[in-house]
Amino acid sequence: MTDEKAFAIRFNEIVIDEMSRHFGLKQLPLAADIALKHSEEAKGALIRSEHLDCEKTGGIRLGEMDFGGSMTVHFGCVPPGQGYNFPVFGYTFVNASKFLIGVLDLHPVSKDKDYMAAYIEPLKEISKKSERIPAAEGGRTEVHDWAKYYESGYSFYRWCDGQYLPDMEAVFRDYLSVFCDGIKKAWPLTDPKAIDQRNTYLARYCEDYTTKDPGSAPLQHHFGEEWSERYLKGFLFAP
Repeated sequence: MTDEKAFAIRFNEIVIDEMSRHFGLKQLPLAADIALKHSEEAKGALIRSEHLDCEKTGGIRLGEMDFGGSMTVHFGCVPPGQGYNFPVFGYTFVNASKFLIGVLDLHPVSKDKDYMAAYIEPLKEISKKSERIPAAEGGRTEVHDWAKYYESGYSFYRWCDGQYLPDMEAVFRDYLSVFCDGIKKAWPLTDPKAIDQRNTYLARYCEDYTTKDPGSAPLQHHFGEEWSERYLKGFLFAP
C-alpha cells in the first residue's frame, strides 16, 4: 500500500455509511455544475458534491475538493429540517500529503439549558477522547473568532500528522453517532418563539459561513466568485 493510499480521507463516505444505518437516504438532484465543477484556473482541480434526503434534516450536503492530487478536502453540512432545531452537523477535513486538518462540531441552534443537555452534553466524553490526538507544532488549535458564536463547547479542531487519520475517523464516527441520536429524539417545533429563533439562527449561520469562512477563498480563486456564492448560499449553507 502506498503512502498516498494509506492517508486517503473518506469522511464523506463515512457520513453516508453511518447515517444510512439509522435513516433511509435518497439521492437528491443537483445542477450539473454543482454536482461536478472543474476549475478553469488550476489544471486538475475540481469539486464534487452530493445532496441526500434524510428525514427531519434539510438534507445531507457533501463536497469534495481535489487539487490535482496534491491536496484533498472533504466537507459537509447537515442542518435541521423545516420545523426542527437540532444542531447543525458541520465539518471540514483537509489532507495535504501526510498533514491533516480536522474541524468538526455540532452547532447548537439554542443555548437553552435543556437543549444543551439533550443535544450537546453527550459530546463531553467524546471531546475528552479526541484530546489524545496530538496537535502538530505551529498548527491552529481553535476556530476563528467569528466562528466561536456557533461552537458547542466541545468542538474538534486539530492540525496533526497523517498517521492519526484512524483516530480522526473514530472521533468523527462518535460525533456522528451523537448527531444521529439527536435527530431521532427531535420533535417538530410548535412554539413560535423557538421557530423564529431557529430561522434567525440558520439565516445568520448561512451568511457568516458564506462570507467569513476561510474555505470560501480557495473556492472563489479556483471556481470564480459568482459560482462560489451560488454554491455556498444555494447549496452548502442554505438555511
